[in-house]
Amino acid sequence: MATGETSGSGEAPRTLGQALGPPATERLDPGSVAELAALLVDFAASLDQVVWSTWRVVNPNSALKRGTPARVSMARFAAGEPGATREQVKQDLEKLRQLTAALTAAAGQAGRVYGQKHVATFAPAEIEKIAKLTGGSGVMVGQEVKCWRKYEELAGGMDAEAIEREVVGAMSAYAESLLKGLGR
Repeated sequence: MATGETSGSGEAPRTLGQALGPPATERLDPGSVAELAALLVDFAASLDQVVWSTWRVVNPNSALKRGTPARVSMARFAAGEPGATREQVKQDLEKLRQLTAALTAAAGQAGRVYGQKHVATFAPAEIEKIAKLTGGSGVMVGQEVKCWRKYEELAGGMDAEAIEREVVGAMSAYAESLLKGLGR
């Protein structure tokens, strides 16, 4: 290979066979391997586009930025371009894998995180506590009226866009925490 990173033509098929497991460890068909490689490149390139586009929406201010698109780095490596190493492709794909995993996990947690925050704000006991602490419109106003007014005040800024911001914010925070834990 042009990059000098593998030790001959026998190692690549052996490595692929090991990754695929039985029965591929016995015999690999070169035509099928080429077709499989094309399918995997298309899959990775499509996933790369969707995941990074989603990340820009979820966390536009993140320090984590997309590098070279996966298809480009894979094409450069496959063509044997100088500087296009197996390690660089591996790093790009690992970054994509980590971000995909973080976004997938965050999507599963966003509803729970939003629900906890919503309940903490709008639970009747919470509203009653806040209404008692803030006083209100005099002694002639009953506690139920004070609670209702406090609820209206808190819910006044709640609309579809505010909820979306909350959910996306929860996704962003959760994904960022996972990515920081993975060491990016």
